[in-house]
Amino acid sequence: MMKKIRTILIEDDSKKIEDIKEYVINTLGCNTFTIRESYQSGIREILKNDFDLLLLDMSIPTFDKTPLESGGPYEKFGGYKVLREIIRKKRPLKTILITMFDDFGESDLSITLPQIDNSLKVEFPELYIGSVFYHARENKWQEELKALIQNVENA
Repeated sequence: MMKKIRTILIEDDSKKIEDIKEYVINTLGCNTFTIRESYQSGIREILKNDFDLLLLDMSIPTFDKTPLESGGPYEKFGGYKVLREIIRKKRPLKTILITMFDDFGESDLSITLPQIDNSLKVEFPELYIGSVFYHARENKWQEELKALIQNVENA
């Protein structure tokens, strides 16, 4: 159980948000769960409040989407920017990457999820716990997430 772990999710896909929220709250028993849907709102929330765990998508919009706004430029590597900013602002936060993509970027400039995972482990060893490949029609991600969260609890 992770009742004492205050968690923030930075994610913009509504189905993924609901799946993760339901799993973390109902199955793992987390009772403090905050959702932000962009780089800017996520960073603001992290600077304003204390959290124990960040569940982070790699590709996020710069700003929250509204009926009249698109969310601004899409950050393919927004997760990197979030981690760099929380280091810069001295707000260290254990982080798990949860992504629907196994490949990031475009053609020759793309990198795979295992490459990103290794890169984050090297660049952010004090923050980064690991990655979970989310798939809406499979449940394997849930067990992977549970195992990584247990690493946070036992740290």
